[in-house]
Amino acid sequence: MLTGHGCFGKYLYRFKRRAEPVCVDCGDAEDNAEHTLFRCDRWWRQRRELETFIEAEMEPDSIVGKTLASCSNSGTSTTDVTYIQNVTSSESCSNNTTEKDNVPIVDSISEDPAEWVINDLTIDRLLLKEIKQNIDYDLLSTKLEFGNKTRYLKKSVFYRKLLNGEQQLRKFLIYSRSKNAVFCIPCRLFGGSTKLATEGLMDWRNVIKIVKQHEVSKEHTNCQIVFLRRSNNIGRIDSDLCIQINNEIDYWKNVLKRVIAVIKKLGSRGLPFRGSVEKFGSQNNGNFMMCLELISEFDPFLSNHIVQHGNPGSGHTSYLSSTTCDEIITLITTQVTNVIIKEIKSAKYFSIVIDSTPDISHTDQLAYVIRYVRDDGFPVERFMCFLPNIGHKSETLETAVLSFLTKHDIDINNCRGQSYDNAANMSGIYSGLQARIVKKNPYAYYVPCAAHSLNLVGTCVAECVKEGLSFFNTIQHLYSFFSASTRRWDILKSSLTLGKKVVKRADGTRWSARHEACDSLYQNYDGIMKNLSLLEEDNFEKATTRCEAAGLRRQLDRFETVFMTVFWNTILERFNSTSKELQKVNIDLGIVVKLYESLINFITSIRNDKCFNEYVILAKKIKSEEYEFDKVRTKKRKLQADETRENEVHMTGSDKLRIETYFTILDRVKSELEKRCAAYTNTFDKYDFLTNLILLSPEEITQKANKLQELYSDDLEKSFACECVHFRAYLQSINTNIDGVIELSIHLRGNNLDTVFPNVDIALRMLLCMAITNCSAERSFSTLKRVKNYLRASMEGDKLNSLSLLAIETELVNKMDFDAIIDDFATQKSRRKPMSTRH
Repeated sequence: MLTGHGCFGKYLYRFKRRAEPVCVDCGDAEDNAEHTLFRCDRWWRQRRELETFIEAEMEPDSIVGKTLASCSNSGTSTTDVTYIQNVTSSESCSNNTTEKDNVPIVDSISEDPAEWVINDLTIDRLLLKEIKQNIDYDLLSTKLEFGNKTRYLKKSVFYRKLLNGEQQLRKFLIYSRSKNAVFCIPCRLFGGSTKLATEGLMDWRNVIKIVKQHEVSKEHTNCQIVFLRRSNNIGRIDSDLCIQINNEIDYWKNVLKRVIAVIKKLGSRGLPFRGSVEKFGSQNNGNFMMCLELISEFDPFLSNHIVQHGNPGSGHTSYLSSTTCDEIITLITTQVTNVIIKEIKSAKYFSIVIDSTPDISHTDQLAYVIRYVRDDGFPVERFMCFLPNIGHKSETLETAVLSFLTKHDIDINNCRGQSYDNAANMSGIYSGLQARIVKKNPYAYYVPCAAHSLNLVGTCVAECVKEGLSFFNTIQHLYSFFSASTRRWDILKSSLTLGKKVVKRADGTRWSARHEACDSLYQNYDGIMKNLSLLEEDNFEKATTRCEAAGLRRQLDRFETVFMTVFWNTILERFNSTSKELQKVNIDLGIVVKLYESLINFITSIRNDKCFNEYVILAKKIKSEEYEFDKVRTKKRKLQADETRENEVHMTGSDKLRIETYFTILDRVKSELEKRCAAYTNTFDKYDFLTNLILLSPEEITQKANKLQELYSDDLEKSFACECVHFRAYLQSINTNIDGVIELSIHLRGNNLDTVFPNVDIALRMLLCMAITNCSAERSFSTLKRVKNYLRASMEGDKLNSLSLLAIETELVNKMDFDAIIDDFATQKSRRKPMSTRH
C-alpha cells in the first residue's frame, strides 16, 4: 500500500549472493531513502529476476506459493497490498518466458464461486481478501419446486448449532447466485470431488444433512488444511520479503498518522497551514511544519523521519509536503460529508437553513445548513458548504438549494421545514424562497428565525418613542466618545471599581449588544458622570472634546435618562436571556412558543403604576427625581368663545413619562411579540398534543392525532391515533418525568420503542427536524472570518469549504478513523492501470 523506498530491486540484496541492482527507471540504489514504489514505473524486471533467482536456489516442488501478492494475506488487510494488485500467477515465475508474457492480469475476482477459474492466480487473489459468503443476498430468489412443495435456501444452513446451544458460522460455505447453489470454498479451490466443490449443491430439502456429512469428511478436512496453510505466510519462500513490505507499510502508516493528527487539530481551530517557506528549520514554514517540528522534539520516530526526508525537494516522497496536506484535507472533508449525507438519508426528514454574508474578498458566501434527527433521537444542525456568488434573487437561491440536494441525492419531498431571516427575498409569501420551496413540497413549512424575530422586536420598540430613540443614541454616542481617544479610555478605566464593565457599543442588532451597553451604563453611572465633568473642565482638551463631554453630561443628568437606564436594563436582561436560549440547537418549536408567551406575560405583569413607581425609586438612588418636562413653562392653549378650562388635563413630568413613554413601550413590545409568536403557534398547534399526552384525555388525543394524520397522510398510518393513546398509557406506567419533545424522542429511541410506536417516532422526527433559527448559518460566518482572513483572502472554492467544514464540524472530524483515511489515501495514490512486463 504505502512504501517510501519500495522498489523490488532493493530487496534482492536480502536474498544473498547478489549485488543490489539499481532501479532501471530512476537509478536509485538500496540506501537511497527517497526511492518510492509510487514513482518507479518499472519494478517488474527486478521482480522477475528475484523469482528466477529463488527458483534456481530451490526445487520447484518445494515452492508452495510464488506469487508476491499472496504473501501479504496473513496479518495484512486488502488495502495494505493495494500497490501490488496486478500480480501474475505462480506460473509466470517459470523459465518459459512465453507463458509468462501470456498470463493475463486480472483486476478483480468475481464474488460468484461458479465463475472462478481455478488456478494459482485465482487462489492467491482470493486469499488476499476476505471471501464474501453472499449471505446477505435475497434468499427468496433461491425458490425451487420439489413436487408439490416449494423450498428455499435458509440462512440457518450457514450456521452450525453446537451441542451447548452456541451457533458457529460455517465459513467454508458460499452461495452462488448464477448457479443458485452453495459451494465449499476450500474444496472448490483445492480439488474437491463432491458436488459442493464442482457443480454446487441445490438440494434445499436435504442441504443441512449433506453439509453436516461433508464438514466431517476426510476430503473436506484435507482441503481445509491446505487452504489454511496457503493462507499463512510462515514457511513461504518469500516470507522475508513480505515482512519487509509490511514493515515498510507500517513505517509510512505511522508517518501519515502523525500528519493526519496535525491536520485535524489545525483544521478544527481554523488556523492557517502553510507559510511563505516550505522547509523544515525555517521560521516562516507555517503552522503545519511547526507542529511537526514540535512533535519531533518528543517523538524520535518523527524526528528521524524529518532528518531523512524533511527537505528532499520535489520528486521525492516524504508525506510532509503541502501537496500531501491538501490531499488529506480533501479526503477528511469527503469522509465527513459522506457521514452527514448518510445520517440525513437515515433520518429521512430534514429542514434547510440558508443565510449569506460577504467575506473579506467581497465575495457573497451562502451558508448551507441542514437540520435532522440522529438515530439516537437528538436533533443536530450540520454545516454543508459555502456557495459563492449565488446572488440575492429568490430564483437563483431556489436553484442553488435544489441543485445541492440533487447533487447529493437528497429528496426535497422529505423536507419538513425552512428557516431564514425575515428578508423579503427569503420570507416573501408570494415569490420569496420559502414560497418557491413550498411549491415543490407543500410540507416544507417556513419558520421565521426566532432569534432574529426577537431582535426585530427590539429594533422596532427602540424607535417607537422619542425618549427611547434618544436613550440608545446617547449610550452609543457615549461609547464612541470614550473609544475615540486612548487617553479618554484610560480615564474611564481608572475610575472603574473591580468587576465593573466599561461602556459598550449599542448599535448592534443583537439583544446582547444593547443589554451590555445598557448594563455597563447602569453599573457605572456616577463614575461616567464624573469623567465627563473632568473632561469638560480640562483646559488642555480641545474645545470640541470639551463641548462634546458637556453635551453628554447634560443628557445623562436628566432624570428621564436615568429612568430609561433602569427600565431598559430590566427589559433587556430578560430578552437577552431568552435570545440566548433561542439560539441553541437543542430547541424545538414548543419551547419557542413557551418562551415567547413567557415574555408576553412578563411584559403584561409590569404594565401598571406600581411597577412604574418601583423603577422611579431605583432611578432616584442615582439622581433626584426632577423631570425635564416640569422645568419648561407649560404653554396655555388659546380658548375659543364657548370653551372653559374646567376639563383640561394638566400632566406632570411623571405622568408624561409614564403614559407617553413607559406604557407606550410596553404596549408596543407586547403587540410585536404576539404578532411574532403567532407564526410559531400556528405551526406548533398541529403537534402540541405530543407534549401533553399525559394531561390530555384519550378522546382529545385521538381527535388531534387524526388531524395530524390527515395532514401527513403519506407519512403517518391510520393507526397513529391508537399508537398515541397506547404511548400515553406507557408514559403513565413508567412514572418517569419526561419533559419536552427532545427527551421524549431520546427516550423512544434509547429504549428501542420506535419499533413499538413507529408512527409516534415519525411525528416526533418531523417536529424536531424543523429548524427554528438560522443561528447555525450565522455561526458559520464567524468561522469564515477566521478561516478566510486578510492573510488568506484569495482562498476560495473547495479549499475554503474543506477548511470551513473541518473547523465547524469538529465533532465529526475527531471521530474519523486514522486507518480509514490512510486507506483512502493509499487507494488514491495507487496506479489505476496494470503495469507492463518488460525484458
